[in-house]
Amino acid sequence: MSIDPNAVKRTAEKVLAEEFLSARSKILDLAATLDRLERASGSVENAAQMQLLSQGLKILCDDEFDKARRVQLLMSRQYDPDWQKTYGLH
Repeated sequence: MSIDPNAVKRTAEKVLAEEFLSARSKILDLAATLDRLERASGSVENAAQMQLLSQGLKILCDDEFDKARRVQLLMSRQYDPDWQKTYGLH
């Protein structure tokens, strides 16, 4: 059974109403993490993970489409066709 994608579309107003609190919570969590990093001793400015977070935030703030896909690709490893061998599973 296939689902007609047009039948399940929601309006932007409905998406915002249904997802606002969840999105707000995620933004607050991220802000708290960034605050803790600023208060902590040492520096992670050049850390690979910090660079990924910074690039991810830029994606979230740009005017392009497919933000989730682009962030997922940014944060993911490149596909390794030999991954089973790499991890000793084959």
